[in-house]
Amino acid sequence: MLLQYSTGLIAGTWGWGVASAEHWTERYDLILIIALGESVISVGVGSNLLGHPPTWPAVAAAVLGIFFTAALWWAHYDMIGPAARIALHAAEDGPRVAMARDAYGYLFLPMIAGIILFALGAEMIVHQIADPEVPQHLPTLGPGVPLLFGGVICYLCGNMLFQLRTLRTVSWTRVVAVLLLAVSIPVAVHLPALAALTLLTAVTVGMVAAEVVIFDEGRRALRGLVFEERTSHEAHEAEYRARWHEPRQPDEGE
Repeated sequence: MLLQYSTGLIAGTWGWGVASAEHWTERYDLILIIALGESVISVGVGSNLLGHPPTWPAVAAAVLGIFFTAALWWAHYDMIGPAARIALHAAEDGPRVAMARDAYGYLFLPMIAGIILFALGAEMIVHQIADPEVPQHLPTLGPGVPLLFGGVICYLCGNMLFQLRTLRTVSWTRVVAVLLLAVSIPVAVHLPALAALTLLTAVTVGMVAAEVVIFDEGRRALRGLVFEERTSHEAHEAEYRARWHEPRQPDEGE
């Protein structure tokens, strides 16, 4: 991490280039989605469903874990990720390199850190819920709730900074969700484990539902732009590759 941040700050944009914004953004998006997938595995490990009789609280906790992880996936990949890719395409030379460095090289790390934290917290909470020897009315034991809520806050804050750097905007729905999660931590530590997990899922899924309704027009416009861009790109590639099938013209000496 020290090398990651210091080299870019010292060297700046000198000597660097981003030849393909499409390839650059795709690689980082794959890193993020792999991390989110690993968090789902952590919830599955914590549920302890493999090799043991399933219980309804354990199944409910596993489902809630998938739901809030899917909401966090949606938070980046529905609008912010595609719009940032277009913004990187539009940038040129030094500003393109600076945007790629700041948004993807720097601000993806807080999102990854948030995923690691909330995956650890979710595993602790789900493991307690799935343990038949622990009464369901007990609050979460250990640091599970602060890790879970704090990790989601870290992820959303990193994503808002990413949005601010690439798009020069911040979604007020994300700000409200972060504030709700922050003020919910003192309450959630005293709730039963399943209720704490339900509270977090309600906030994250509620954020997604609000953005679907409020930003519907913008989402439709962005999807139309992305479709147009990909169709144009595909047509250009098809035109280029069509030359491979053209009959070769004989040389003058043949």
